[in-house]
Amino acid sequence: MAQVSARVIVRAAMLAAAYAALVTLLAPISFLGVQVRVANALIGLVPLLGMPGAIGITLGVVIGNVWSPLGPLDMLSAVPTFVSLTILLRLRDRSVLAGLLIYIGIVSAWVGFLLSYVLGVPFVLTFPYLLVGIGIATALLGYIVYRAAARVLPAGYRDRDRGRQV
Repeated sequence: MAQVSARVIVRAAMLAAAYAALVTLLAPISFLGVQVRVANALIGLVPLLGMPGAIGITLGVVIGNVWSPLGPLDMLSAVPTFVSLTILLRLRDRSVLAGLLIYIGIVSAWVGFLLSYVLGVPFVLTFPYLLVGIGIATALLGYIVYRAAARVLPAGYRDRDRGRQV
């Protein structure tokens, strides 16, 4: 079994805390049908941080969704989030942007389903709004964060999953 370093735990915890804090502070635009979850910009760090980044964002989703108007059911959003982030990690050598777009599609479909199930809002009406809102936060802001972080991270910063410098 691989040994987990304190650095890996700290990276995941810091990302989870930052994500949850942004969701909570920006709650009016972080939930429901017309949402621009600014915290999703942090997803741009996942291709650089590897699995600790995916775990951090997933934990941040669980913590941030504690206050969701959709209730405890929204905490299940961690599942499609983690699946989407795993896909992003697999695509990071080919196209980070493609991975971000897949994330947007999966999470928008999930949130649209939840809104339909819990609030009775038609999926067909909310899905396009979710695609745009989640797309702005994830593809636009997230890609900007990815590009900026790739340039400024110290040379010794390691993605231990791949054993390469970033």
